[in-house]
Amino acid sequence: MVSEKRKTVSKKETISNKKNKIEKQDDSIMSLGMDDDEYNYDDEKAVSYNDNYYNEDNDNNDGSDDDDDNNDFLEGGSDSEEQLDDSEATVGRATILPEKSELEAKEFINLKVKNVSYLKQSVAPTNEEIQHLKETSDLYNSNLFRLQMVELFKEIKIDYSKLTSLESALHQLKSVIEKIPSDQTVTITEANIGRIKLFDFNGGEGLSIQYSKPSQIDVVGSFMTRSVLKSNENVDLMIEIPKSVFEAKDANDFKYFNKRNLYMLKIFNSVSKVSRFSDISFKNFNGDSNKQIIVIRPKEDPKTGARTKFQIRIIPTIPNDLFNIYTKFHPNMSCIFFERDNFKIETFKEDDSKDNNNNNNNSNNTDDNIKNKKKSFDEIKRTPFYNNSILEDIFINDHMQLINEKCENAPVLIDTMLLIKLWLKIKKIPTVNSFQLSMLLIHLYSIGKVNKSMSSYQAFRMVMVYICKEFQKKPIQFMKVSSDHSESIKQNQYQVEFEKLYPVALIDDSGLLNIWSSISVWGFKQLMIEARLVIENLDSGNGFEEIFMTKFHFYQEYDLIISIKINKDLLNNQQSLKVPTNDYYQQDTYLNYRIYQLIKKSLTKRVTKINLLKVNDDDDDNVDIINQNNNKNNNEIKIIVGLKVNSENWLSVIDLGPPADHVNAAKFREFWGNKSQIRRFKDGSILEAVTWNPKNGSRHLVIEEIIKYTLNFHLQIPTENVTSVVSELDQLVISEHVQDHTLSILSAKQKLISTIQSLGLPLGIEAYPAIDPALRYTSILCTKDDRYLENQPISILLQFEQSQQWTKDVDSINALKQAFLLKIARELQGSAFQPRLTQKFVDLCVDGFIFRCIAYYPKEIEFMREQWLLDGLDEQESLQRNSQHHTLIQSLHTTYSSYGPTTRIALRWIHSHLFSDFIDHQTVELLVASLYKVTENEDGSLDSSSIPKTPIMGFLRFLFLLYTFDFDEKPLIVDYLNSIDKNAQLSIKSTFDIQKKSQNPPLLFIATDKDRLSMWFRKTTITNRQQWEKMKLFAQKSIELIESNYSLKSFNWLSIFQPSFIEFDAIFNLDEKLIPNHSREISNLINNKNFNNFEVTNNTTINITTLPTTTTTTATTVNQSSKKPVFRNIAKKQSQQSQLSQQQPQHNQQTSNQNQNQTNDLYNNLQPGFNPVLMLVQELKDRFSDYFTIQYDLVGGNKLALKWKSDAFLPTPFKPSKSKYSIQITKDSNLIVPNIFEIINEIQMLGGKLIKSFKLNQNSINLVNEFN
Repeated sequence: MVSEKRKTVSKKETISNKKNKIEKQDDSIMSLGMDDDEYNYDDEKAVSYNDNYYNEDNDNNDGSDDDDDNNDFLEGGSDSEEQLDDSEATVGRATILPEKSELEAKEFINLKVKNVSYLKQSVAPTNEEIQHLKETSDLYNSNLFRLQMVELFKEIKIDYSKLTSLESALHQLKSVIEKIPSDQTVTITEANIGRIKLFDFNGGEGLSIQYSKPSQIDVVGSFMTRSVLKSNENVDLMIEIPKSVFEAKDANDFKYFNKRNLYMLKIFNSVSKVSRFSDISFKNFNGDSNKQIIVIRPKEDPKTGARTKFQIRIIPTIPNDLFNIYTKFHPNMSCIFFERDNFKIETFKEDDSKDNNNNNNNSNNTDDNIKNKKKSFDEIKRTPFYNNSILEDIFINDHMQLINEKCENAPVLIDTMLLIKLWLKIKKIPTVNSFQLSMLLIHLYSIGKVNKSMSSYQAFRMVMVYICKEFQKKPIQFMKVSSDHSESIKQNQYQVEFEKLYPVALIDDSGLLNIWSSISVWGFKQLMIEARLVIENLDSGNGFEEIFMTKFHFYQEYDLIISIKINKDLLNNQQSLKVPTNDYYQQDTYLNYRIYQLIKKSLTKRVTKINLLKVNDDDDDNVDIINQNNNKNNNEIKIIVGLKVNSENWLSVIDLGPPADHVNAAKFREFWGNKSQIRRFKDGSILEAVTWNPKNGSRHLVIEEIIKYTLNFHLQIPTENVTSVVSELDQLVISEHVQDHTLSILSAKQKLISTIQSLGLPLGIEAYPAIDPALRYTSILCTKDDRYLENQPISILLQFEQSQQWTKDVDSINALKQAFLLKIARELQGSAFQPRLTQKFVDLCVDGFIFRCIAYYPKEIEFMREQWLLDGLDEQESLQRNSQHHTLIQSLHTTYSSYGPTTRIALRWIHSHLFSDFIDHQTVELLVASLYKVTENEDGSLDSSSIPKTPIMGFLRFLFLLYTFDFDEKPLIVDYLNSIDKNAQLSIKSTFDIQKKSQNPPLLFIATDKDRLSMWFRKTTITNRQQWEKMKLFAQKSIELIESNYSLKSFNWLSIFQPSFIEFDAIFNLDEKLIPNHSREISNLINNKNFNNFEVTNNTTINITTLPTTTTTTATTVNQSSKKPVFRNIAKKQSQQSQLSQQQPQHNQQTSNQNQNQTNDLYNNLQPGFNPVLMLVQELKDRFSDYFTIQYDLVGGNKLALKWKSDAFLPTPFKPSKSKYSIQITKDSNLIVPNIFEIINEIQMLGGKLIKSFKLNQNSINLVNEFN
């Protein structure tokens, strides 16, 4: 997982967060409303003003934002440079890690020699083996890492001996190009005007060329160096445009680019006429939308029928001596001479609005010199980006030859480039391509940082070290000027200009061309982060999988995703979106930069990281091209922005500005427009401020609102074109039918505690520990019903004070507990608490909730163990464990407010896919809790930046955890406080290894600080491997669907919650009127179904009198309008009903009393938590567990899905004990099989009116036909 230096949280701060009070939850990311107090504009709830964003006179010359001094985007700073020097040790230094114990290094177990005779074991190693061991010790981190590298190269390298079809295509293509007739005039027509980019600033001049054959055609690039990646098979064909096509003045006013593209158009039209090369298209070169190259996917060889997987790219170049590059294309030269109003170059640095001066601490003379220097730089007519783009075409062939020459001298460079390409393809670092890093590798080889004696592992590591260390200190790096250019230019001659123009640069050996010119600010920051991660993983000794196999996933890196769609018609018509013409700007690159700059300035301290993600998955070998011409939606540009938020500021609804009389107040108002207002705050200050009112008061939408406003105000991008991935699953957490009542329940609990304490009970209550999910923000079943007819009981413990006067006799303790509960019930009898007493608990009604108060004495467990009393011991231990588990989960949510909503979404996904009976609530809570893992920094502080801040990203990480974590080989450790040290982790792993070798190993081993043996929920967690594998498969498919469609506005996120019934054999449809919480059923939420009050007649009952009479799951469904009972356990006598119906209220008070009495009568006959669906399911399991498995959705599901057990339908001999639900195969046979129709009929009889209908799927029909 990518990590960067963020604001860290000390251990004391993290632990203190556990003690946060309920009122702090008002800042929860899912809070719906904002009270009037929140609009007092308290500066503690606001994002503070930062003068650097609006000051153009007092900023540094580094081009970085205000947070860059603290390296917000980069983990570690200059203090960690000494750690990077290890890789520069002399080659030959042993870097193998200390040998680990067999138990700790279990991954090496498959490498042990087995069944080797004694004589062979004693044979001395051969010279080859000794050399191999020495190379491993000297050149690799460990023997395992070397073996992994060897296997990796087998997977990514291409067999160049089997490319006859490609060679045939290359020869034929070269022949076709050489046969194109010369001296033909190429002009632009309406038919092909949209295929290439043309500039018309001269009234049509330069929009035609006289075609001549290429002066040279060569195969270059990775194919020649044998460094083509198997997953990206490309071959580059370089064609040199002859001098006769150009004139000396064509270097000016974009004429060169017009002629270049027209030349490529001529080749395109001629080659496309050949049937073998008809699959041809234009693509942008190096992400440059102003320069096109040709991409061909050859078809079958007409002679052999063989077809290559390679695609051929035709890349143009021009002769080096066509123009005088040293007088024409240096950074201070201008090649645009038509009239232009603005000469100031908009660079692509962090914030181009900042002037390039030093700090004001310098002397006045120094300040004057800097100002004069700045003025001369801004006002001079120059086109550095224009010049760099032409130089790119001039030197590309030289660079390819340089790479080929160095690779011939040092073959290690080939393998290193393969590793670089694979790494870039997996990590998807935006604006960075493999050619740029390959040139950096060549530079390191030239200066001796990399040599031919190194292994590819060491060379790859050196590239990463150089990026982290050298580029962090000095972003502008110069390759050594070659002898061919040394007479015309000095080393580092234009260093000052490059520093002002680019965020990062690698200047080639000509001293003029920035090879890294296309790398953006955000791309360079991401490159630094990923490079540092590589070093950390390599140094750990087991980072191979993380580096070369772990792909980039947006939900693992970011908290919010912003999708921006821009119509190209808007680009052409909107002045604010038009590209400047005073230099060479590419539309896409310029637009990305403008959006990045606006988002960064508007969000300020709300985010710690901004990245424009790479939408296209293509990762090219030498150039990074983006296919736009073949895009199905070519009229639209899509930009995806990833944001990592600052947990302290991102939910703020106010941005503070400067004082009203400040010098930058006008600039603040100019940036925010009418949103900026002058306000007085509690401390008496009068400041410019911007307030936000997110939809429905949902604070997690404030960033989306800010970005929509900013882009619309400055770039006129319609607000409907800006969407965010943050609220797509809010329907499952907060909606009309789904609400989080936790704060109300906590308030009701406090009221109950006060009432109990005021009763003057004979035994003191020490505490009231909660054990119910409804009190820790993770319940999906809790409802509020003031009639107390549909409530889910909420369990709490009445923990008695410990005293030496307590008896050790367990029976006496139970008698005391029952007497205590009886006392409470008697004291509250006749009150609004409506007590209901049982032997183990008393139910009390408070503010629309039912609390189940359970008497609990902590030492009872100790007494039971001493006396070997096993009856009831599990129940008491369960209460104790649930209380400790509750404390862990509640403190976790208090610390990280995204935890509760994330868990509720995960639970909805579990239940919607019918896994309700296979995994318990606590296990899901722990799985989600494992995502909230802080890391410890060197100074001992805790870094929580990798923790999910939004529920939707937390849920996606939960799905990713399900299908990627190796639960069979590793324990899952939940430790959000970082309280389990390394020794404890080793002990947990040892325990896991022992349990794994047992006859019945657990499917899940989840260890916490209090339960390091993973024993607490062993009996209730998932034990069915088939269902566990199915759950992981569903998680994988859900993730794949989201990754493919998350940026589409039409994608319905709730579709991943839609259950599938295809695999089941029989489906029973239930009566929705009789299902508790049916309004929360997932399909109803997906379809936004509205529910009206159901009308149920008096005789509407369900025939389940034979079912169990106790359950504690959900509440009874009753008639909403008439409040008439539906089920027999709350049915009143007919005489009582008629008597009540005949009574007429005399006045309002009498009516109220009658309604209260009616509710009390219902409650007196009501079993809290009554759920007919659960009762029916339990009865079916008891009777038919040998015949089928049954699955359902606990949250309002209206279907029961049955899957026949294959073993049950194997013909067996007739026995009287198996005669029920059976049928003979034939009349004369003694073999029987289950009778499907008899089973179905019995199920219908048990379900009564709860079952509306059923359907047999194809498998059931096949079974019936087989035995009939």
